[in-house]
Amino acid sequence: MKSLRDDVLGELTYEYGWTREYNYPLWGRSVTVKLIVPCDEHAEIEDAQRDAFARFDESKGQMVILAERAVFDYYQSICNEYRERLGVEFADTQAPRIQKIDQLEALIIPTEVVIQQSFKSGERIVGLLFRCSWEPELGLAVKFVGEEVEEVGTQDIVL
Repeated sequence: MKSLRDDVLGELTYEYGWTREYNYPLWGRSVTVKLIVPCDEHAEIEDAQRDAFARFDESKGQMVILAERAVFDYYQSICNEYRERLGVEFADTQAPRIQKIDQLEALIIPTEVVIQQSFKSGERIVGLLFRCSWEPELGLAVKFVGEEVEEVGTQDIVL
């Protein structure tokens, strides 16, 4: 397996993109996920990707709070639709009604942080990816552009 030492991103291994473990705070504790930096094996990692990671890493505490709030608001907006789809048998376990942000912890599991390519636009794009109880196949993502939450939805908004 090919490896790379990057001054900003650290020690990376190539697995269909550059990867390593990464920790960030969520729900008041540290979680460990896979950091993914999409890039062809023989291509250069973009400066925008390095900058996106550096800015996320230095302000991850504040950015994750924004993500938690955005996920809560998103969940509130889609919960009833998913409850109807799931039916009486699964609604309360897979898409329960919640009143507080910290209740999301039982419904989502963080899996990856993706430092997306900007394709020469210079945009700093970071995606937080999760498994979630209400959408097990498509998952959940929070997409940051320029350190602001741009979108919350299924993982295809980031991948």
